[in-house]
Amino acid sequence: MILTIAHTFAYALIQTFGFSIFTLALQRLGRLKHLYRLKAFFFLLLMNAAGTMTYSEAAWQRVTTPIAAALFLIGMAFFFASHLYLGWKRLRK
Repeated sequence: MILTIAHTFAYALIQTFGFSIFTLALQRLGRLKHLYRLKAFFFLLLMNAAGTMTYSEAAWQRVTTPIAAALFLIGMAFFFASHLYLGWKRLRK
């Protein structure tokens, strides 16, 4: 039971980290004004808890592992691309 709660919390934290990187890149590009990381974390925590209670821990984490990895990798790629764009924009000036 404690391990299930810890796994659910960890998955939500990883997913929130990927979401935060993506939103930080959007903020740096000037496309996003307000960052709601805490709300996103609680939403992902509740979503993961509901999925764990509905489908069991093993089945839910087997599905959410690629999603957590994808959120993180997409966030990192977008963050890197935004830095390249901002650097290119600065060099043109």
